[in-house]
Formats: sequence, structure tokens, C-alpha cells
Amino acid sequence: MNNLGVEEFAFHFGADPQSFSEKCKALISSLDFSYENIEGQQLESLILSILKRIDEDKQIIGAKDRTEVWSKGWQENLDQFLVNDNNESLVPKFIRPNQPLRLNGKYVMPADSQFELNFVKVWRHWLLEEYFSEVDNIFEFGCGTGFNLVAASEIFPNKKLFGSDFVQPAVDLVNATAKKNNLELNGELFNMLEPRADYKIPEGSGVITFGSLEQLASNLEPMIDYLLDASPDIIAHTEPAIEFYDDTKLNDYLAIKFQGNRGYSEGLLPIFKRLEKQGKIELIKAKRLFFGSLYMEGYNAFVWRKIK
Repeated sequence: MNNLGVEEFAFHFGADPQSFSEKCKALISSLDFSYENIEGQQLESLILSILKRIDEDKQIIGAKDRTEVWSKGWQENLDQFLVNDNNESLVPKFIRPNQPLRLNGKYVMPADSQFELNFVKVWRHWLLEEYFSEVDNIFEFGCGTGFNLVAASEIFPNKKLFGSDFVQPAVDLVNATAKKNNLELNGELFNMLEPRADYKIPEGSGVITFGSLEQLASNLEPMIDYLLDASPDIIAHTEPAIEFYDDTKLNDYLAIKFQGNRGYSEGLLPIFKRLEKQGKIELIKAKRLFFGSLYMEGYNAFVWRKIK
């Protein structure tokens, strides 16, 4: 049985183990990150099931019907939250328990059914402490349930938090969450395909996205231009990046096929490389985390700021 500890997480994050706070280390220690590599006949059967899923999958990112799908999905989370009155209802449904996962270029079976969610918790905690400790405000675009902002409020109780999404049920859920938890958190409508010039980001602010740029079907320029104009102190994206894969490796090739067929956003890394070359931004981190769900790696790190 293999296990992830601080040293392993530091490798995945491209970080110094010394950068992990005692709270983050305690979080890692409190969770079960043991797993076994999937091999032999079990691996062959798994790959076959992935190929069949790729062939059968009809979902198209950015299609018109996806707005209704997202609205319905976040409404389900909102309804559950209002009934159950607990923050467990905020966990996005795309973080699925009880599944094989991708880790270090292999398929693995975790001992804990919530391994993916727990990995995300550790990544988010380290990311926020590492890059957002000095800002006064944190903005999340495409915030969904407000799942990440609630976590940010626990790490930084005194910061002001702002969440936005392009469908009303997500905004309603964020504001219901703020009221229930007595948080200084405000939700508003914001469409990243058509950024609102009147949505201001004040000085002393940081911005995060977490699997939301992926939904723009590669129409990334309007949002990146908006962020350049707004020039927050720090910006961190956790997003898929098809450019990180190696198409000579089977697991990566399958992810390329899955992401490509669905139409998840491509081109984020090239945009940042171009802006860096032009001297417009400082690209602080562009890192493949070598971790993902069964079909793709949705967790890659891009941290940057505008050069003022």
C-alpha cells in the first residue's frame, strides 16, 4: 500500500516541504491518502471501460444546453443545502467518490472513497496560504456552490470574499451559505464569456478560478483581458491543461481524447507563455499536479500577476 505525506504533496505541488504550515500538515495527517496501483487484468479492464466511455460520451462543453444543466445542478445543491443545513451539500457533484483516480501517470485505487475530495482540500489549503495570505479580498469566478470560498473563510476569517457565477442558483447558494455561516461573502452574477466592466476588483485583492475556465470552450481571451485590466495582486487558476500531457503515454493519450472530445478549454498555457514573453505578466507557477479523476487531470496550477 502506497501513501501520500507532506513530501509527496510537495512534489505534486512543486513546492518546498517547509512551505507547508502546521495546519496544512495536520490536515494531511488527519486524512487517509493510502492507495494501490491498478495493474494486470484489472488495469486492462479499466482502460477498456475508459475507451468505451470516450466512444459513447456525447457531452459538449460550451453547448447551449449546458447552461440549463449547470443551473439545474447548482439548484440541486441549493435545495440540499436548504434542507440539510450543512456545508457537505456544497461539495460539487463532479468530485465523485469511490472511483479509481490518476496519480503520477498511473491509475490507482484509493483506500478512502473521498481521496479526490481530500486531495483537493490539501491543495486548496496550501495554495491559499502560499499566495493569498497578504491580500484583503479573495474573488472566485465561476464559484459554483461557494465550496472554495467557505474553505477560504476558515483559513482567513478576516478576509472579504466575493463569489460569482453565470447562473442564478449558484449565486443564490453562495448568498445562502454566507447567511448561514455568518460570512463576509457576497455572490453576484458574472459571465466570464462577457465580463462586466462594472464588476470592480479593488486593490489588495486576489483572484481564483477552480475548474471554471475549462467551461469556456477555449474562449479564454475575454476573461484574461478582464483580469489584466483589473490587475489584482495575485491570480491562481486550478484548471485542466491539455498541453501538459505526453501523447506517447497511454494514460495521457486517453485523457487527451476525453478532454478533446468534450471540448474543455485549451490554450491557457500558451496564452500565459505569450504574455510572459511580451513582458505583461509574471508567470509565478505553471505546474502539472500529476493528479486527476478517472478520465482526466483537472488539477493543474497557474499562478500569475500583471507586471505594473
